[in-house]
Amino acid sequence: MRRRKTRALCAGLCSAAVLAVLPTLASGATFEATPDLIAAPANNVGVHSMLYQDTPYSAKKEMFAQAKAVGASYIRLDLGLTSIFTRGEYRGHPFYQKNWAQTDQYAELANRYGVKILANLFATPWFIADCPAGTSREDAYHCPPSDLVRYKEMVAEVSARYAGVIDAFEIINEPDTARAFYGNALQYARTLAAAADGIHGANPQARVAIGGVARTSDTQFTDAVLAADPSLPAKIDISTIHLRTSARAAATLVDRWRKYFTAHGIDGPLWLTEFGYPAETVFQFDAKFRGGESAQAAFLEATMPGIVGAGAEMIFVTQREWGSGAFASEGILSTADPLPANPAVRRKPAFDVVRSAAASLVPVALPAPPGTVSFPYSKNRSAKVVRKAITLNFACVSAGICSSKQFRLKLTNGSAYRVVSPAIPAGGTAALKLTLTKVSLRLLARANAKSIVARLIDTKSVGAGSIRIRE
Repeated sequence: MRRRKTRALCAGLCSAAVLAVLPTLASGATFEATPDLIAAPANNVGVHSMLYQDTPYSAKKEMFAQAKAVGASYIRLDLGLTSIFTRGEYRGHPFYQKNWAQTDQYAELANRYGVKILANLFATPWFIADCPAGTSREDAYHCPPSDLVRYKEMVAEVSARYAGVIDAFEIINEPDTARAFYGNALQYARTLAAAADGIHGANPQARVAIGGVARTSDTQFTDAVLAADPSLPAKIDISTIHLRTSARAAATLVDRWRKYFTAHGIDGPLWLTEFGYPAETVFQFDAKFRGGESAQAAFLEATMPGIVGAGAEMIFVTQREWGSGAFASEGILSTADPLPANPAVRRKPAFDVVRSAAASLVPVALPAPPGTVSFPYSKNRSAKVVRKAITLNFACVSAGICSSKQFRLKLTNGSAYRVVSPAIPAGGTAALKLTLTKVSLRLLARANAKSIVARLIDTKSVGAGSIRIRE
């Protein structure tokens, strides 16, 4: 999602005369989590608030209050380095200072309302930005850092100051889009690594999330990021995507991305740090969910259980209205944008759906694709031949990782196939396609019932299950 240019950027860009009189808080100040924050709910629901450091305090307070009212465990908001670290010149004298006041409001509100924060850490200060030629100072916050050491130090200061209150950081919003990040995959990989090192070094309990990608149809950008630095998977605690798709495709896309990140060595949970659906009929892209605010509510009610069932640990639902077009009605709250002081807020029907999900969401498992069978099972299953092949879907029901294992799939005529299941993380699944030989296909064709029975046996001749292969 495109983000507006915040007035907080003025801290690094305005005249020195203005900057020179800004108060500077002591950088050693720290916050301690209150009992309310420690007792924050542990559920699958967060809200994507689009709060900025320069948002009026009363508006920040209202969004935190609404997050608590909906039962959210997390609120996602923007934390721009440009709002904290400033440099300029006043009457010929250079100065450098840190302005914590606006960001401290986040910590105070988290403690007051008992809602945890996912901070979208972005906005490179102009004086350490590595920008393409022609980039204005006003847009420099989109650029990757030129001084990774100084950038790491800045991030570490943020992490240390808010340790225990802000312990989750997403590094740059939608870095796969040119509008959000004026760099390439290699530059993002270096930025992410430096941020992770700074955050973890200052607060070992903090968690770092890779920036949520906007394009979920391919993995090209993320492939390049992970290939650029083999150490990254060990530094990433949370994988993320932004999801805006049809109800039918939602769970399938989540399943694919969860498996993708796991296959690349990122063992932490998958969070959807942006998820929403428009409330205006003209922008409702799913034909099954059209008809204004009631259709928006129905869409969220239909998709959230399947998304969690497919492997997403957290869903950050768009909290309020923002911008124009489809985004202007995606919030579960009707508000003005930008948020004014003491904003008027109306809860849409979708608010009640999200509140219900926060209280008692029951995950719905993603159905197996046609022609698949899962093991282990205590009773016979059938597998349909699709393009001369069947698919075996293995599930790991162990508390730990299930190591690779060899099986034989033995048919009634005595022929057998060697089957090797891959290593699977706890609670995960893996599909294995098995192409049938011409002999097996002829046997199937001659079968009176148009099916043949096969047994899956491990190397110790212990049966793992039986399947009926059918045309």
